[in-house]
Amino acid sequence: MKAARYKDPVVAVYMRDVDRTLLRENLKLTSGERLEKFVRFASFASSLRKAGFRARSSRRPK
Repeated sequence: MKAARYKDPVVAVYMRDVDRTLLRENLKLTSGERLEKFVRFASFASSLRKAGFRARSSRRPK
């Protein structure tokens, strides 16, 4: 006899919005490729932070 699986209703709501195709594509990558992808993302995020800082600091009254 199979045990009934419990499905958390909160998790079920969030799972509707999960793009499983994106997860599958990322899992096709090697760990090295995933690391390179992460490093590129981290660099992009850093450049966004720096640009935001520059934009905010240029609007300050002197």
